[in-house]
Amino acid sequence: MESNWLKPSEALNRAFFHAQAGGTDEEGQDVVIRRLGFKISSIGLLIAADVISELADMENICTIPNTAPWLLGLANLRGNLIPVFDLVMFLGLEATDNQIKPMLLILGQGSAAAAVVINELPGHQLLQGDEELTNLPALPDALTPYISKGYQQDENLWFTFEHIPFFQSLAPQIAV
Repeated sequence: MESNWLKPSEALNRAFFHAQAGGTDEEGQDVVIRRLGFKISSIGLLIAADVISELADMENICTIPNTAPWLLGLANLRGNLIPVFDLVMFLGLEATDNQIKPMLLILGQGSAAAAVVINELPGHQLLQGDEELTNLPALPDALTPYISKGYQQDENLWFTFEHIPFFQSLAPQIAV
């Protein structure tokens, strides 16, 4: 009896698993891109598929004197101190109505982790290659260098976000 199951190596080499760049597959079909998305005010940000993330309550954030107000402080996450950023404040955006209580979205792990305050639960976004924007709309200047692509999904705009270099760029601006 012949099996209809794919070999594991064949299954992992299918177009869905190589959908990081978007576009079309060998048959000309639009490739689906699956990314974790979260919103900062009205800006939708997508992180790379391999980034580890988690949600945490906004408890026990230790403030740091003489730092910018958008650095809320440090949080202890399983023995690692991680910086907590209010990107709405940093980017000068308008706060949106809280749909949930503010939470921390932690991006990365260990000593490479950083947290941002979010007011809306993150979720997986399934984007089609044909939803990619040819011209990106105006974004805050501090964010623009860390955005490489944009997608329009219904009325929502989503942007790929290079969070590691973005957080590294904040270091020289922290002290006041």
